[in-house]
Amino acid sequence: MQADPQEIIDIGDRLLSEYPELFTEQYETNTRLVQRLASVDSFRTQTRLTRYITRKKRTRNGPQR
Repeated sequence: MQADPQEIIDIGDRLLSEYPELFTEQYETNTRLVQRLASVDSFRTQTRLTRYITRKKRTRNGPQR
């Protein structure tokens, strides 16, 4: 079953608030963390969640050039 966008946002925000120091701006690192910390049933949902978390971390820390 596929997660709706609001569910991705809710899970992502919960993970970021519970483990703010673990997540980074690196997609690969965040993928491993999402696999470990979230019980996600599909690869697509895991990818969407990882992309959301990575995007949030990058916008919080400003643009990277």
